[in-house]
Amino acid sequence: MTAQAGSIFSSRSERRTVRQRIRAERRALSPAERAAADRSITGHIRRLDVYRAARKIALFLAFDGEPSLDALIESASRSGKRLYAPVITRARMRFAELERGGPLGTNFFGIEEPHLGDFIDPRRLDLVLTPLVAFDDRGVRIGVGRGYYDRCFRFLAGRSTWRRPKLLAVAYELQHLPAIDENPWDVPLWGAVTEAGVRRFERTIR
Repeated sequence: MTAQAGSIFSSRSERRTVRQRIRAERRALSPAERAAADRSITGHIRRLDVYRAARKIALFLAFDGEPSLDALIESASRSGKRLYAPVITRARMRFAELERGGPLGTNFFGIEEPHLGDFIDPRRLDLVLTPLVAFDDRGVRIGVGRGYYDRCFRFLAGRSTWRRPKLLAVAYELQHLPAIDENPWDVPLWGAVTEAGVRRFERTIR
């Protein structure tokens, strides 16, 4: 899998087209390609100092061809890290504890989510493994278009330096674009991990 050529995407229609194309390409990965990429992604995350130091980690349960974090969830649970996953309503997103073997429900998007776990203030998270549709060389992301992550982590926009939580995108290399036009409400990424490795975005939060 290789990075895609591209330019800056500014209009809603351009972003919609990019979302459709990349989601289709992601779903089209063969089981062998996907399994190999997921193993590489998991290995890169495990070797990160910020992951090793993190005690409270938010992550996602894969949907629509997203990278699977199942192996990471299993090993992190055994190591004593506390894991949280999104619980989404039409108006907001919160993170509930993902207990090992605990019950899962399904939201109106069809995405699995913790059914009974306690919610955590997002300011108390150390690391957020973030899903997305695309990201660029500066840490600008394109999500699914609902704005959940930007609203949930809006408090990061007022900081001049990264403290916590750190937002680390988890994606396949095909989701990397050279440049994406940034919206005023976008919360930037601290870094991104794909099967090709880890990118750290050296930039100041607005």
